[in-house]
Amino acid sequence: MVIALAIHKISLYLGFKSMAETTPLRIWQLSDTHCYADDASRLIWSPLPVYPNQALMRVLSYLGQQPPCDALVLSGDLAQEEVAATYQRINRLLDNFPAPIYVLPGNHDHPELMQAELSSSHIHLVPQAQLGDWHLLFLDSSRPLHGEGYLTTEKLDTLLNTLSQIPTEEYVVVFLHHHPLPIGSAWMDKMGLQQPEQLWAILTNFPQVKAVAFGHIHTEFVGAVTNRQGQTIAVYGTPATCVQLTHDETCLGFKHANPGWRELELHADGKITTQVHYLEA
Repeated sequence: MVIALAIHKISLYLGFKSMAETTPLRIWQLSDTHCYADDASRLIWSPLPVYPNQALMRVLSYLGQQPPCDALVLSGDLAQEEVAATYQRINRLLDNFPAPIYVLPGNHDHPELMQAELSSSHIHLVPQAQLGDWHLLFLDSSRPLHGEGYLTTEKLDTLLNTLSQIPTEEYVVVFLHHHPLPIGSAWMDKMGLQQPEQLWAILTNFPQVKAVAFGHIHTEFVGAVTNRQGQTIAVYGTPATCVQLTHDETCLGFKHANPGWRELELHADGKITTQVHYLEA
């Protein structure tokens, strides 16, 4: 009887361990919050009534009531009003979020102010993070006073060196702000990542890279690039938390003000499942 009970306990332990190992990592990606120092400020360039701070607060409140995630990623354009007080306000809004937070700058951001003012212990401005067998790489594609995206030779060299050190049996998701593929927008594609072929020349050499996720376009997008091994690298665009834009016109158009985000599930076998969510405006 004692032996049987011991075997039963071992079986339960192994079962729980197996379940833990196969449970996918859950990542929530927010982008383009366009916040102000004052919660009552309205987004200045939108004809729709959009209050960015309040939209971010609603999304964070909703996510805080869901089963916990493993990481929250904010992929750029955190601020519309690029002053210290805006980042201080964002810091307070994020302070109690129950997961590690990774942020990277967009073309509307001030990277030095972000570094100085986003001071909560669980907010990280880092080039990479590892969650189990998954590596999250964060590329800063911003350039002061430019709406389009750039990656310097130094940043590309660092990316190449980082990927070269990741074991082939592990996996990578790359996050950046600007879109590295055209999305079919006559006006937005001019403000995407410039010379994206340099980025893809690196990423397609590494089968560890499973996806690239970005913001900037204020809408959802799904694309793909084939690597040198004939495998697919998924390319995901994430909607904004403030306002969604249209891309079937020759100039800036507005779709709706429902705050959005992307959920990514990273599986133990290297597969990714994902979906986009919106709150009611």
